[in-house]
Amino acid sequence: MAKQKNEYVQLGGILCGITLVVALVLGGVNAVTVGPIAANNEKTTQDALAALIPDCEAEQLDVPEGTTADGYSATVEIASAYKMTDANGEVAGYCIEVTPTGFGGAVDTMVGILPDGTVAGIKILSCSGETPGLGAKATEEEFYGQFAGQPADGSVKVAKDGGEIAAITGATITSRAVTNGVDAAASYAASLS
Repeated sequence: MAKQKNEYVQLGGILCGITLVVALVLGGVNAVTVGPIAANNEKTTQDALAALIPDCEAEQLDVPEGTTADGYSATVEIASAYKMTDANGEVAGYCIEVTPTGFGGAVDTMVGILPDGTVAGIKILSCSGETPGLGAKATEEEFYGQFAGQPADGSVKVAKDGGEIAAITGATITSRAVTNGVDAAASYAASLS
């Protein structure tokens, strides 16, 4: 009986040792990759800002964690907001980062809103949870290009819901998520003006 207890203690010690080694390796990998990932995310954001409202200075606004705005059929979290100022110091619009929920998770989207009440355009920053070949097509210009010039008044919808946005074939949930995000961004931008 004592021998059996000793074997359990020995096996437990081996498992603890393996767990410790794996934890140290994972911690080391995280320490090495955290900086490059943050730099890549920042570059993606800056590229989106420059593409949506070009030739402007971006001033990041304070958005308290957990801030939400209403889309046409869902409440969407606001991740960040930027006031875009042109060379003359005039407000050229706002860029709002939203994270609506698609089929496989958040569809991180940057939405440009112009002072005249229209959508400058959108950029999908990340939709890694969406189905490859279906929802992931949200990153293609054929889809996201439809949003430029749309009214920023909460009326952006997919065609199936009475709007003008052609949904991605086989990915209506993702398409609706993006349109919800655009409407939420428009709503939030209106509150900033």
